[in-house]
Amino acid sequence: MACIGTHLVRVATLIAGLAGCIASVAANQSAQDAVRKSAQANALVQAGKPEAAIPIYRELVAAFPAEPSFGVNLAIAQYKAGLYREAVGECRRLLAARPALFPALLFLGASHLKLDEASNAIQPLRQALSIDPNDRNARIMLADALLADQQFAESADQYAMAAQAMPDSPRAWYGQIRCYAAVAAEILARLEKTAPGSAELLALSGDFEKDRLQFARAFQRYRQALARQPSFRGLHAKMAEIYSLTGHPEWAAAERAREGTAPRCAGPSTECDFAAGRIEEAAAAVGSSPGALYWRGLAVRALAERAYTRLQELPPSRERYQASAESNERGARYREAAAAWREALAVAPGESELQRRLALALCHANDCASALPLLKSLLAGAPASAELNYLCGLALNSTREPGKALAYLEAAVRLDDKFLPARAALGEALLEAGSPERAIPHLEAAVAEDENGVRRYQLARALQAAGKREQALAVLREYREILSRRAAAEKDEPRITPP
Repeated sequence: MACIGTHLVRVATLIAGLAGCIASVAANQSAQDAVRKSAQANALVQAGKPEAAIPIYRELVAAFPAEPSFGVNLAIAQYKAGLYREAVGECRRLLAARPALFPALLFLGASHLKLDEASNAIQPLRQALSIDPNDRNARIMLADALLADQQFAESADQYAMAAQAMPDSPRAWYGQIRCYAAVAAEILARLEKTAPGSAELLALSGDFEKDRLQFARAFQRYRQALARQPSFRGLHAKMAEIYSLTGHPEWAAAERAREGTAPRCAGPSTECDFAAGRIEEAAAAVGSSPGALYWRGLAVRALAERAYTRLQELPPSRERYQASAESNERGARYREAAAAWREALAVAPGESELQRRLALALCHANDCASALPLLKSLLAGAPASAELNYLCGLALNSTREPGKALAYLEAAVRLDDKFLPARAALGEALLEAGSPERAIPHLEAAVAEDENGVRRYQLARALQAAGKREQALAVLREYREILSRRAAAEKDEPRITPP
């Protein structure tokens, strides 16, 4: 974790000042030897060789069990060496004797985060912050842990406090974007459950559709919300924005003129807080009515947008490009997303998660073949990944090489036989490779997620080629029914109409 490095500098003073500690323990040859060994281990850690320092620190811990500095330095070396489980054990040993030992709490939380054990990281990081509320590493790591544990509202608060202390930290601003977006999604889900069909649900879902560049659907949601609640403030302005974005400036002007004045606030309300620009107060509202939830949803979305704007103002960083890539993906702009993932990789070369996201974006952009070298490289490091095997097979299938794709797709299905996209791709590859009998069970399984009828059509082909004519005809009827339903649905697709 990048931020932990700054704390290492501070904790390293424990090592540098160790001579005095040891001298207070025993002013003899043994203590002098410990000073020498400690300096040697410290130099190894500073030189990027923590593995070589670990045995020396173990020896010192055994010789001076009452001196916590050696145990702290051992935990640091283990952490730096990527031995996170061992670091957890050492930190817990230290805390058993000294429950308020700040470095042990910090590195315990950091190690749990590295082990993807966010729920276990939260308590020691909370305790570390209670000891030193100004420690920036503890603050941002606690925010990371809460985000990973899906405690989005509290995580957003921690990231916001981190951003106050570190206004140029991309990590703090990117964390806020992710948290506020997740809180907004939670609010939408709550409205769907508690106020289905409400004007507030329609209006907020319209905002989500606009994020996805589904302007006609957003327009429809706003118009439906106004039909239910003609005085709904702000929706005429949102419809005017849709008109502007779709090239209808005259309609936009007419719609904008219909927008009412700001609400008259006799008392406190989430809507009035939002209208007055008290965004943080509106985002922290606890009301459960549809109106309170809607305005809170708008507030957290506004905070996410503010954090995004601030992040884009900062110098290039991995987080800045990640945020841009994810924004493009929400709008199905996958080529633009792929370009942003490449920028992120230029800042953080070799980062496997960024490489995976780039490969996915390329595949979504129907350019899986371009991702093939990257996918093979990733697969070499994670051969048991069903997803990576599937993507490699998909890439080869897209280059009309079903024979080469089979090994990867078969591996994906072998690793996870409930991974339906892999089964669908395997069925398609087997069909193209001239093995319809083998393709049938995979395509039959894939029918469960066949929204556009493609898999049914392939299944019908496989059944026909295998001599199962009656079954093929039955599946073809289902395929034609899907096409008919899709054609009818396309006629009913929302359209942007004049005011």
